[in-house]
Amino acid sequence: MSTNSRKKNGVAVTLIVTSFFMARLCFLLLPHIFEPWNAKAIDQLFMLRSSYDFLQPTYDNTIVHVDLNNTTIQKFNNFYLNRSHYARVIRNLGEMGTAMQAYDFIFAAPSNELDDAALIDATTHAGNVYFGVAFALSDGNGEVDRQPPDRKALEYLKATNWHVKAQGETSKFFVGSQPLLTFSGLATASRGVGFLSIQSDMDGVFRRAPLLVKYEKGFYPSLPFRVACDYLGVSSENIVIGSGKIVLKKAHKPQEKEIHDIIIPIDDHGNMLMNIIGPWEAMKHYNFADVYRASDDPLEMELWKKELKGKIVVVSDVSTGSTDIGPVPTDINFPLSGLHANVIHTILTENFLKELSEAQMTLLEMGIGVCLVILAICLSPITFVMGSVGLAVAYSSAVALSFFLAGTILHLVRPLFLIGISTALITAYRYVSEEKEKLVLRKSFEAYFPPSVVKKIMANPEMISNKGQKKELTILFSDIKSFTTYSASLTPDEIRRALNEYFEAMVEIVFKYEGTVDKYIGDGLMVFFGDPEPQNDHALRCVRSAIEMQKKVRELKQKWEGEGGIPLQIRIGINTGEVVVGNMGSSKRLSYTVLGSAVNLAQRLESNAPVGGILISDRTHELVKGKVPTGDLREIQVKGIDMPVRVCEVYVE
Repeated sequence: MSTNSRKKNGVAVTLIVTSFFMARLCFLLLPHIFEPWNAKAIDQLFMLRSSYDFLQPTYDNTIVHVDLNNTTIQKFNNFYLNRSHYARVIRNLGEMGTAMQAYDFIFAAPSNELDDAALIDATTHAGNVYFGVAFALSDGNGEVDRQPPDRKALEYLKATNWHVKAQGETSKFFVGSQPLLTFSGLATASRGVGFLSIQSDMDGVFRRAPLLVKYEKGFYPSLPFRVACDYLGVSSENIVIGSGKIVLKKAHKPQEKEIHDIIIPIDDHGNMLMNIIGPWEAMKHYNFADVYRASDDPLEMELWKKELKGKIVVVSDVSTGSTDIGPVPTDINFPLSGLHANVIHTILTENFLKELSEAQMTLLEMGIGVCLVILAICLSPITFVMGSVGLAVAYSSAVALSFFLAGTILHLVRPLFLIGISTALITAYRYVSEEKEKLVLRKSFEAYFPPSVVKKIMANPEMISNKGQKKELTILFSDIKSFTTYSASLTPDEIRRALNEYFEAMVEIVFKYEGTVDKYIGDGLMVFFGDPEPQNDHALRCVRSAIEMQKKVRELKQKWEGEGGIPLQIRIGINTGEVVVGNMGSSKRLSYTVLGSAVNLAQRLESNAPVGGILISDRTHELVKGKVPTGDLREIQVKGIDMPVRVCEVYVE
């Protein structure tokens, strides 16, 4: 591997590592901007799942809803229902054989004695009713309000507080304070109460629900968690808070013999990700008014018993004007009582969603970084971009499959940020680097090739072969007569200026005829025609450029002599023959040049050419005869060649 390649690979690795930290810093320093992006992206998976039956989780119709909605109000012809209505629904649901009745209500204070008595009596008679309590949820060490309006309520909360086994870290669990409880008489008659409070994510969407909050010296359960635990026969003594999980020991459903532990994944705050099975209509719903009137007809009551026996019923107000509505991943206006039902459903079906820990995501993102490094090292710039896009698509697909098949949620946006930033930085670096290399290469080419050829070479670099090729080309050597002698009387700066002016004029003529400058040899010049761009008339181009060079030298001679400079005169030798052409030299310094006996002969002809004249070989003469004025062919003996060489002069008018 070349030093340049190692440098580029090292820069690529550095940029990928930089991208890794940049992506993480974005989410660390600006979580309110970037985390919602990730959450919204994952929400699309919920939307996609709810759109196709084969992707939706299986609905356990043990959990159903009884809704107090607009139809209920129309059937009662009364917007304001009193507690006797609720009492009758509770009694009817109890007689229907429901397993649990969870009311998304807080009857915070007594009403009238008659209705309250009916409600308490129905609740006591049913024996399976749960009501709500509201807490103000806070992080850390929030203080519990020790003076609620009803002191009996405080005593009830203390008495029903859970003392679960905390074997994991609970310091970040929410703390419940300022309780608003169902009035003590009704709470005492119920099977239990649980908190209804829930907090949305930072973008306002409800995705997770706390199962336990700290209260006094213990923990208090949410309404759905209490219902689920009671349904599964798990007492608070059999609940263990572990690291990132809550374990329900010896859980079993009614009428089932299998007893096993249920492990619920939670985050640091005690939140469980709700596996919302779909929109509001995904679960079964019954009308509050229909349940209320079921007891009017014994036959209808029997039908209801068959329908609701053993069900967990969530009762709530979802009528127009209800404020208990918010966005969830599958719906922007979702009655929040549906969250309680989905929490229960998630626990009973054990269809839990799991999020990879930060440590696991870090390892995964490092793996993506390694893939990017491999792509950057092994692929060209264009295929690297395509490979990065493919990697992003592959990762996005893996996130979707992980969600649909394993219920595991991977961070989506941050790894895509890593891929995107890395691709952008490496592409930008390569573009700038290649542009710099092209600029250097262009400047290098411009010293040896005519502008038209340089343009073609930059568009098609393969014109400059790294492998030697055999071709018939025409080679020209020129040399200034007695320059060494004359230069002895000149200062170095005068020599530099003279040679620069001379070579600039000569090279301009060579480029005019699209010749290639091979090298500068002191005051001598070596050029060739016919490569890298093929030229069928390379000999004619070379000879015509030689004629023009001699004419230009005559102009410079007059100028220099007028300025007291050297009396400029040159010799030119030209030969056409087969040579090897290509990039030759060491790995650190290559030169595009020609080699072979034809080159040596051209140099010998230059040595034998008359001052101010042009001497060409017989092969060159064969290719240009009749097109330029030449003398007769004659034989001369040149140094280094045993046999005489046939040559002729080209006349310069």
